[in-house]
Amino acid sequence: MTWTQNYDPLGNALLSTLVAALPIVVYDSPITFYLNGEQVQLIPIPAAHTDGDTMVKFVNADVIMTGDFYRSTGYPNIDRANGGTMNGMLAGFEAIIRTGRPDTKIIPGHGAIVDKAAVAAHRDMMIAVRDKVAALARQNKTQEEVVAAKPTSDVDAKVTGATPMTADRFVGQLYQELKSSR
Repeated sequence: MTWTQNYDPLGNALLSTLVAALPIVVYDSPITFYLNGEQVQLIPIPAAHTDGDTMVKFVNADVIMTGDFYRSTGYPNIDRANGGTMNGMLAGFEAIIRTGRPDTKIIPGHGAIVDKAAVAAHRDMMIAVRDKVAALARQNKTQEEVVAAKPTSDVDAKVTGATPMTADRFVGQLYQELKSSR
């Protein structure tokens, strides 16, 4: 691996880059390849957890690996600072549900292996919380007021691994996105 050093016009060091870490394959539509007889599909999930999510489907094994855009523990984490969006995350959940079969093993970025029914329940929870946050935002509540209203309270016990901190973070992320799209 090699490092390169970038400089501004005055010769000041700006940024070191590990050249070997830069992507050499980029894609914006599904890619299929074969590995030891297994058909592997890389399916881009744009603007979900971040702006660079990928779902990996192992066709013969009937397994989907989601990365961090789906987690079976805790609340979703929409990394808005790195291009993540609520709608992209919901679209990612839909892609899992559409792509998987009832017995497909879904390996999340965090948490236990689940089936697509668990992903559908997670999607439904996100939509329900989103709708509560949207109703409060339409009442011109501040983010602090919306978080204090605890719009996740009726689902907290159903979300494995949920904590008050992750619930508040999730509500804040939904609020920020909903307010910015108005």
